[in-house]
Amino acid sequence: MRKKVVLLGAILIAMVTFSSCKKQDEATKPLSEKLFGRWSVEKVVTTTETETGPRAVTQNYQTSDYMDFRKSENNDVEVKLGANTSLGTFTTTVDQTLYLTISGKSLVCQMDQITDGKAQFTGTVTGSNPKVTETYYLYR
Repeated sequence: MRKKVVLLGAILIAMVTFSSCKKQDEATKPLSEKLFGRWSVEKVVTTTETETGPRAVTQNYQTSDYMDFRKSENNDVEVKLGANTSLGTFTTTVDQTLYLTISGKSLVCQMDQITDGKAQFTGTVTGSNPKVTETYYLYR
């Protein structure tokens, strides 16, 4: 009888343990976890600060153009825009800052929006003079 009670108790504890496990809430998920994977690039808006004010240029892309944020030792990101494909790296911080190095330039980015299906971030090109910012519009 005692063995049955112990066995029943162990089964009950196991059921409670497994049923209490839940998926991590999107709001608390780290930025890098939200970014991992392949995103199609809708467009990139490049804004240059000039003496006469900001000048924005929008480059639209095809569904075959992408940014692939990889879960690797170096946090690689593969970027294909038009005929050009390049490999870079990225890092993220707790405060939703994205550091991106691609195509020979470094960007310090702030996430404007990120959901399961859309991401938008604006980055300042490090060392640019005049100041250049790039806003990336991505979707899955």
